[in-house]
Amino acid sequence: MTGNHLEVIVDNKPIRALVDSGASFSIISDRYRRYLKKVMFSETKNVVLKVANGSFVRPMGKCMLRVIINSRELLFEFVILRHCSHDVILGWDFLEAFQAVIDCGRSELFLEDVCQEPSPLDSWKLYAIEDCTLEPRSLSRIAVSGCQVGRDLNVVVEGNKNLLFERNIAIPSILTSYNSSESEIWVTNMQSEKRVILKGMCVGRAELLDERHLCAITDTSNHMDALTETTQFCIEYSLMISPDLSNEQKGKLEELLRTFSGVFVNTDKSTAARTNVKHRINTGDYAPIKQKAYRVSPTERRIIREEVDKMLDKGIIQPSESPWSSPVVLVRKKDGSWRFCVDYRKLNTITTKDVYPLPRIDDTLDSLKGAQFFSSMDLRSGYWQIEVDEADREKTAFVTPEGLYEFKVMPFGLCNAPATFERMMDNLLRHLKWTMCLCYLDDIIVFSETFKDHISRLRTVLKCIQEAGLVLNPKKCLFAAREVKILGHLVSRNGVRPDPDKVRAVRNFPTPKNVRDIRSFLGLCSYFRRFIKGFCYLAEPLQLLLKRDAKFHFGAEEAEAFDNLKAALTSDPVLGLYDENSPTEIHIDASGYGIGAVLVQIQKEVEKVIAYASRTLTKAEKNYSTTERECLAVVWAINKFRPYLFGRHFTVVTDHYVGS
Repeated sequence: MTGNHLEVIVDNKPIRALVDSGASFSIISDRYRRYLKKVMFSETKNVVLKVANGSFVRPMGKCMLRVIINSRELLFEFVILRHCSHDVILGWDFLEAFQAVIDCGRSELFLEDVCQEPSPLDSWKLYAIEDCTLEPRSLSRIAVSGCQVGRDLNVVVEGNKNLLFERNIAIPSILTSYNSSESEIWVTNMQSEKRVILKGMCVGRAELLDERHLCAITDTSNHMDALTETTQFCIEYSLMISPDLSNEQKGKLEELLRTFSGVFVNTDKSTAARTNVKHRINTGDYAPIKQKAYRVSPTERRIIREEVDKMLDKGIIQPSESPWSSPVVLVRKKDGSWRFCVDYRKLNTITTKDVYPLPRIDDTLDSLKGAQFFSSMDLRSGYWQIEVDEADREKTAFVTPEGLYEFKVMPFGLCNAPATFERMMDNLLRHLKWTMCLCYLDDIIVFSETFKDHISRLRTVLKCIQEAGLVLNPKKCLFAAREVKILGHLVSRNGVRPDPDKVRAVRNFPTPKNVRDIRSFLGLCSYFRRFIKGFCYLAEPLQLLLKRDAKFHFGAEEAEAFDNLKAALTSDPVLGLYDENSPTEIHIDASGYGIGAVLVQIQKEVEKVIAYASRTLTKAEKNYSTTERECLAVVWAINKFRPYLFGRHFTVVTDHYVGS
């Protein structure tokens, strides 16, 4: 050590570091961080540092570095500054962590061996034996070492709490077998960005299990599935919490989820919920429909047999003596596996239709205005949580090469299943819907303006779910997020935009080869037409190909329209959410081919587009004068946006003088 400088090695690169006990944090310059290349970089939030000249700077982030001092290898987290007088500064946090002693007379620095203290034979620290990158919001296994006992052991592993509090890396407490050479432990990265466990990092402690403390247990093999689910939930629950929350908020939300942990784990063999809604199949006076099983290959037969055995074991189906029968079909999923389905098309043709309504998508999105926090919950195998009325179970019978079976719970493929499911959800959440939560089939959205209200609303909704005996799928739940995916859209406090996954389908749509391809593409784009200004104008060349006597020709004009529609959606358009208290305008446009309108609001002195609308003119309307077309556009736009305009003042904006 020379003066207050020390020769160190940082990530295998020698450098002269400043030792500064007056610096609260250890610092690395951004220039040197980029020079090291392989250092994992993570952002810091709500952190401001006061520097020597009295000014305040915001760090760019922080990173974990391997530092070697006098042949001693250390791991420590450094704060990154864009501009710094020294590339590496060892601050008070570093000196305190390793109990550094500075001898000013000799210009020497001594570090206590705080990480490698001798451990008793029944307890030892666990160290990562290699660098390991943890993917965002994922569960990984890492290899660890540290045991000094040369035999297999049963140990209790406790994770390093500092990893949880400082880096959002969770290591669950588990009972496991441990080998003297190496072992593996589970690690959860709860952040939405990558994290790195460096070689030599202390990740936890193992303690030898005293067999005298074990209690006798009986055979509980019948409940092992439920136990496995419970254990898996304990590992996964942290992945359901939004990484954007503060540690205090995460703690409160974690406590709430633990209180209602039962709604994420199905401990009962039966899947049906305890609601008063049962699925009915009203076929009137029609005679039973009897269909033979489709002929299948040996591979398909094996798959069908396996699926039937699983459903029998879970109490979903039962052997049947029904006079009804429908055939089984296997549908290949995107991942290459097979989905077991029953072809109920003939049964559906004679079933009296249930007209219970599903919520409108636009009403659902509009009700989220002003919300800052969103929680999304998804029911596990939602249809299977509703019973089929005993009198109608025989109508669900399906035939396989091995025999005839019928459903005890509501199967997929029945025409009235969505209506029954929505009725059940509305009965369950009727007094909460639209004010604190939304439900569209098996998707439940809880929303609020403040985190405090969000916890309260979540507790209310989870209590209803718990009392009904419904089970949620933790892999498809996200709590207290700033942005939520709902019905093909992403909603945040800034507005609503198309789901990137849906937009990707538009972007990757192949060049149309026939009229059927054109119709599919326009149908895909039409779902998001409220986001596209002048949709009818852009789509006109493609729409003309759908006319009855039109000859299919995909030329330059059609290709341009095809590309323009793709570009309009892939530009990530964002619409505002309607606010009934904000000034509202309708901007009108008319041409010789179509008419268009834009619903606009002035929200907090910012002009926001709420929705676009357009349509083509009929043959007669194309003969209108310019003034008549402009007036037509005004009348049509007011009718189109009537749900937003009725009972309130609004302004019509047009560039046509005579119509103004």
